[in-house]
Amino acid sequence: MDTFETLREIIATKFDKPLDEITPDATFESLEIDSLDTFDIIFDAEEKFGIKVPNDEVDIKTVSDVVALLERLRAAQGQ
Repeated sequence: MDTFETLREIIATKFDKPLDEITPDATFESLEIDSLDTFDIIFDAEEKFGIKVPNDEVDIKTVSDVVALLERLRAAQGQ
């Protein structure tokens, strides 16, 4: 399962954003997604990937920050 594409689909569906706007370098600010919504995205990703994201790990600004975090946690948690 491709982390970026899965995350992209979560964001596009949840916030009705065009896929071409959701690039690795896109910031959540540029996508008009606030910090509360970011936690909602993380929660959906946790369910999708079967992982747990520690609260102290959620210092993210861009889509690629989330992808890197999810990939690291997936590897560490055997997912």
